[in-house]
Amino acid sequence: MVTTTVSRISDYLSLVVRFQVPVDNGKLKSVTLARFQKALECLPEDVLDLFLSGARQLTVLVVPDPGLPMGMSTRSAGPPDRRRYTVTVFEEHQSWAENHFLGAFLRELGHVVGGRPPEEEWPSSRAERALYKEMLECRADAMVWKWGLKHYSLSYLHATFPPHWVDRIVSDISRTILEDYETP
Repeated sequence: MVTTTVSRISDYLSLVVRFQVPVDNGKLKSVTLARFQKALECLPEDVLDLFLSGARQLTVLVVPDPGLPMGMSTRSAGPPDRRRYTVTVFEEHQSWAENHFLGAFLRELGHVVGGRPPEEEWPSSRAERALYKEMLECRADAMVWKWGLKHYSLSYLHATFPPHWVDRIVSDISRTILEDYETP
């Protein structure tokens, strides 16, 4: 990676990452920022440019733990042509193994690149919302695989879900990728 790109990513992160937790341990903050940097450095150039050019407006919040184990999450707001995305990373995620962290964060970037709509635009019935959310997660994972970063995705999935769920999720991701290639 060219030094100027590394510098641009670092400058970008200084603008979009907000630590809303007391950072008593400067080392932990620098490790977390280095992981965000590594995730962005892994992206294909055209995808990275969506972030660096401002085509995808992103804010990354590192917030206190909610008391229950939670995964990273992405929220979006605004009309499609001016959509803003917020990825929430909880304090506990900073202690995850690097590959697990990267897989989770890349999935959230998949939501951003894929244009995840605000929840107000999701189906209204509870059952349809659940299926829709599952489809969005699968599309975000499939995007990570298409970027050539399947190993990070699998690390995250295996660390997060029981084996029988991972098998089903992997099958769904594979099917989504095949459907994307078959669609003209």
